[in-house]
Amino acid sequence: MRIANTYRNRALAYWIQSKGLDILLNVRWGDERSYGFVFEGIEKGGTVGVSTNGCIRDKSDRYYFKKGLARMVEVVRPECIVNYSCTPEDIFGEYRDAGIDVVQIENYLQLVKGKVVD
Repeated sequence: MRIANTYRNRALAYWIQSKGLDILLNVRWGDERSYGFVFEGIEKGGTVGVSTNGCIRDKSDRYYFKKGLARMVEVVRPECIVNYSCTPEDIFGEYRDAGIDVVQIENYLQLVKGKVVD
């Protein structure tokens, strides 16, 4: 199911781009089992979207998010990471220090309710 959903995401992105629209690909991963397909079809050296929303609440989730982010940076080598949630320094700091532009876009709870969600 994850492979099919990743394929559908990339196919839809291709179709939208073929109509002349710019898009931001959202990259999601699980554990190491997903690394073989979730980074396929993403332009190297470009801009990618991620979200920490609901992905870093506990120690285990935070571990898997950090590990997947590291793998994504290794494989995709993005110039810019747009995160539509909070961007904790312990997760994104090393990538900022390495010269990757990390942009935070406030999510719904941050905008409407004034809450910060990990």
